[in-house]
Amino acid sequence: MSKLSRYSLKIILFTGIMFLSSGIQTGVQAQVENAPIKCQIKVAPRINVTPSKSNVRYDFTRSKAELNRFDVDTISPYGPRHKTTVSGLMSGAIRVQSRVSFMHETYAQLGLGCVYLKSVDVKVHINPTIYIAREYKQGSCMHTAVLVHERKHVREDQLIVNKYAKIIGQAIKAVVNSQDGAFGPFETERIPFVQQNVQNSIQKIVKKYNQKMNEERQERQQAIDTLEEYESIGARCKDR
Repeated sequence: MSKLSRYSLKIILFTGIMFLSSGIQTGVQAQVENAPIKCQIKVAPRINVTPSKSNVRYDFTRSKAELNRFDVDTISPYGPRHKTTVSGLMSGAIRVQSRVSFMHETYAQLGLGCVYLKSVDVKVHINPTIYIAREYKQGSCMHTAVLVHERKHVREDQLIVNKYAKIIGQAIKAVVNSQDGAFGPFETERIPFVQQNVQNSIQKIVKKYNQKMNEERQERQQAIDTLEEYESIGARCKDR
């Protein structure tokens, strides 16, 4: 019995994060009270969250036995008591990368400084590879049917990446706007700590929605691997 499936639904997060209900918390000594300066940002922070356009790679060189050794994440609709072989699969990890940059100004005579958020850049990237067992020659009914099925998995990943790139961008903007991108004044020696804690707070937002994206991804990918889908392909290519 052949099985179509997907592989490696992991999400790699290069920088983590936390959800905040009311502004960014610096986690350092409170702002200096009654300071003779006021921190006011001159240019609004630039927030960019962009999903990548996936360039699909194809590998038709592996045998069914080799594909069977892949660590497959979806659950077979045939149940655990049925022995199945993998005819094709999609392997793809989602990588989330973020970068936060700052500007700051200091007042040496006062020993004070301001921290300004300059930009937040988040990239959500997928790198799918479709494998089809070499026993199915290109142009054959099964090769074509498996290819169409695995492309459904790739398409679902692109949809989920687009959806959560938008959600992450809106969440970051909401938190940044609540603080106007300006922090301080602080004692100058605390500026690096302020910057690090602001960055950690933004990263925690990404982490929260990264987890939600992974959970929804699992559900949506599993929904493709149905008994009806498998039986349809088998019936279509039974005598071909």
